[in-house]
Amino acid sequence: MDPELVKIETMTGDPLVHPAMGLVVGVFDDGRVVGDLKKKIDAALSGEFSRILDEGVFRGERGDVMILPTLGKMSPQNLVLAGLGNRDSLTTEGLRRVSGQVAKAASKRRIKTLLSTLSGALKDVALSSEAVVEGTLLALYRFDLYKTAGKDKDEPKVPAQPLEALWIASSKEGEKKHGRGISVAKAVVRGVYLARDLGNHPANVATPSMISETAAKEAAARKISFVSYDFQTISQMGLGALAGVAKGSLEPARLIRLEYKPKKAINKNPVLLVGKTLTFDSGGISLKPAEKMEAMKGDMSGGAAVLGTMMACADLDIPLHIVGIMPATENMPSGTANKPGDVLTAFNGKTIEVINTDAEGRLILADALSWGIKTFHPELTIDLATLTGAVTVALGSHAIGVLGNNRDLVARALEAGEVSGERGWELPLFEEYYEQIKSPIADMQNVGGRGAGTITAAAFLSHFVDDCPWLHLDIAGTAWVESDEPYKPKGNVGVGIRLLVHLLEGLVEKEWKDPRGAKASKKPSKK
Repeated sequence: MDPELVKIETMTGDPLVHPAMGLVVGVFDDGRVVGDLKKKIDAALSGEFSRILDEGVFRGERGDVMILPTLGKMSPQNLVLAGLGNRDSLTTEGLRRVSGQVAKAASKRRIKTLLSTLSGALKDVALSSEAVVEGTLLALYRFDLYKTAGKDKDEPKVPAQPLEALWIASSKEGEKKHGRGISVAKAVVRGVYLARDLGNHPANVATPSMISETAAKEAAARKISFVSYDFQTISQMGLGALAGVAKGSLEPARLIRLEYKPKKAINKNPVLLVGKTLTFDSGGISLKPAEKMEAMKGDMSGGAAVLGTMMACADLDIPLHIVGIMPATENMPSGTANKPGDVLTAFNGKTIEVINTDAEGRLILADALSWGIKTFHPELTIDLATLTGAVTVALGSHAIGVLGNNRDLVARALEAGEVSGERGWELPLFEEYYEQIKSPIADMQNVGGRGAGTITAAAFLSHFVDDCPWLHLDIAGTAWVESDEPYKPKGNVGVGIRLLVHLLEGLVEKEWKDPRGAKASKKPSKK
């Protein structure tokens, strides 16, 4: 589905006379109906709505969806009941998930236009409408570019564009806030769709060169400058850790630089975003097991999140100067690949003993971080990476591992995660963990043993950020789902974009203070 083809607007009139094919009505488990529509619907349906609720035919349990034909008794042809569960425990994430389930159920019934009243279930209408739109559009994402059309005649044909229009019910007073929520959702969904596509493409298609070309195209469509450095230039620049990983592959590496600098930017120094863009990770000489190795095409999810976030920020005119860096390469075994025991010299001059060539993500991030910080002198730095299997062991697939050197920045990230539905959990960076990555022959080694793998990886990265306020997001457990979830079809999730957009918007709305004493972001003037 192309989300750009979906008309999304607010609606301030009577829902029962609206021409949408489906009217989405939220029902809590206590029988309360969102928007005080119960009496109106009952009047139109001769009391049938109350009977369904009173007799427990529909109980309002969260995630339940029931579609009833209205038989011409109201303008919408179908009444779509959406269970919201307990009123007191409903969150924006719950609303996002329910909206995804509604979208899938409506798609199966070929209901192509929806009027949703669900945003009235929570007080913050901007966040609510954003959640409804995101849940709806993200649930309908499909990646079937490599399937042969008509191969299976018995397979039900799904419309290429299962949703044509979505209206969000609103009062006239709340229309502006609903509109803002819709705008944020549309910008985020554009980024997430692209990130999912890049992560779902096979590695022989989504090469560093292809990702560079994609970034160039998206940048050209917006006020984003673009530069891509080739392998020779990367080596000449002194990025020895990135070049060390890249030299084992025939696919040419790229260091992609994006810069968004609006005229009304409120920060003197930029925000730096760095994303691991490992287009395929075989493990190198320290070869991974064959089972599930095909999923390593998604090891570029951090870089995809940086690209998607830059797109969303530009589309929303967020008044922040932002630089995005995507070190893009493969990690392959060959006669020229890194060997265990090799020593690499990173951009900042620090030496790294390679103990395990499968711990390559931190090597390419080390150079991208140190080069980005020296070049742009950022106000703060955030990196995202599918960095460690250990984070999945620790947190499963439901939380991002969050680490950093600045309490305020970590707290803001956790808050943004709760709002966006991309929750995080902070892990410590005690001094004792640094002992695990000490090397007898170099400044450090690239692994710290089996214990605390996520933390020692972050400890390694911290050597390359100097005193810059820094946040590390390990998204290895959250970047991919093995089976369909309410708004996450099987495959790449496009994780991190929603969190980053809310985090960056928060930097605009709430004054950020750089602990180094540099000039920090300030609230824009209300003049």
